[in-house]
Amino acid sequence: MRRSSLTKFFYLSINAWVFAIAVLAVVCPSFYVAANSLGVEFPPVVGPYSGDYVYITEPGRYTLEQNVSHQYPVGVIIAAPSVILDGQGYTIRPVSPESPSVGIWISLTNSAGKPVTGVTIRNVSIEDEGNGIYSEGIDTSIFPWGQDRTGDIDAEKATEGIQNLILSGVTIKSGHEGITLSNQSDTKITTSSITDCTGSGVTVLGSRVDIQDLHLKNNLEYGIVLRKSTGSNITSSLIEGNGKAGISLEGVNGIQIVNNQFHNTQNIEEDTQSHDVVISPPLETGEKGTDMPAREKELMNRSDIQSQDPGKNNNAGDKNASKSRDQLKPAIFGLSPEPTPTVISTIIPVETISPNMTPPQDTTPKTIMTGIHAVISGDSIPTEMKAGNTYPVGLILFNDGSDDWISQYQVGIMALEDTAVLGPSWIGIPDGTQIKSGQSQTLSFDIRAPSRPGTYTLKYQAARQGTGVEVLFGRAYTKTVTVI
Repeated sequence: MRRSSLTKFFYLSINAWVFAIAVLAVVCPSFYVAANSLGVEFPPVVGPYSGDYVYITEPGRYTLEQNVSHQYPVGVIIAAPSVILDGQGYTIRPVSPESPSVGIWISLTNSAGKPVTGVTIRNVSIEDEGNGIYSEGIDTSIFPWGQDRTGDIDAEKATEGIQNLILSGVTIKSGHEGITLSNQSDTKITTSSITDCTGSGVTVLGSRVDIQDLHLKNNLEYGIVLRKSTGSNITSSLIEGNGKAGISLEGVNGIQIVNNQFHNTQNIEEDTQSHDVVISPPLETGEKGTDMPAREKELMNRSDIQSQDPGKNNNAGDKNASKSRDQLKPAIFGLSPEPTPTVISTIIPVETISPNMTPPQDTTPKTIMTGIHAVISGDSIPTEMKAGNTYPVGLILFNDGSDDWISQYQVGIMALEDTAVLGPSWIGIPDGTQIKSGQSQTLSFDIRAPSRPGTYTLKYQAARQGTGVEVLFGRAYTKTVTVI
């Protein structure tokens, strides 16, 4: 039961269920917010859940396998350090766009009061959210479930450290606020698109951020807001059609705005409390106001550099595209349309092997990652079996994390979908075994061939059990076998 529930959770076969509040649990008081005006607890008590959101409380690499539609106020909650979330192009959106909601919430601390650092979010689409991505600061009382943690020692220590947040390949549209960062240091936002928000595209509050290759278009207020930010950089971005101004600078210091393209009624709004702002190339007369210079109008009106919708065919590979197009347009414009999830049963006999039937092998590079991590690197499963016969086989599990494994970590391999019918659903490392970083362990088990001849695809996943959210590492490992 635990395995099937886990598979359902991580493959996000989500129904739009109204979230039923779980029983109260004893957790860190500085991290827990009791029932509030929405009738929910935030963050949720313990996981995993069969509900309509994802709650990450363990380090690891996570992937979305379907779109996420959430009734709970937050679609994805990241409350652990060293988390990589790869959306694989899928979309997060609320069931009720009019309700207060957040697509991805990055907690300031975990349940033990330790800072949440080293989070990477990439290749995800977020639509119709109150806040697309929200990085928690000291005071979150603007949300019905939020709180003011002023005076909380753990929270204040967390804001003094280095968070190392990376956002890449993110598309946010049709919400209120795009990305909001509070008290973050050494944050990078690259190759992303934020459009058609009723608020601002990116809001940076007391944080240092490097922004590069962004497309910020048609946001009702600002493209970017920097407030009490020091040492931030904005480069190589296209900022156009934003209502109040392209960039708003409020009490900032040491800001560099370099090699960007502007096309707004007002390009830069700067208050008198801002100092040491470098703009290169310098804005010409009229560039902060309504009169755009002729050279910029010419660039912005050229057909080969018009802004593109990642969901449409915009001829990204046009051979006639000029060099200036590559310099101007963020890389996000080359993204393919959002994929439509296709659910295919893995254990289905077929007459011949279709090129699309066998997913690609796990391409996770065998580089060492911070923390606990694993990848399946090989197998001894025969490619041809006799129907109904049993075979001793093995899967090679490689420790590509920086931590040594002990059996208490409960690292192992799970059989996905119908593959579990042919053998054990879970194969863990043996009790008392220690696997050092960079070493491999062969996990042996028996597999029984299907009773009907045909071609089958087996699917296995490196994973970790434990309290809270259970972790799947990377993509599934597949093996195609022929039964005679």
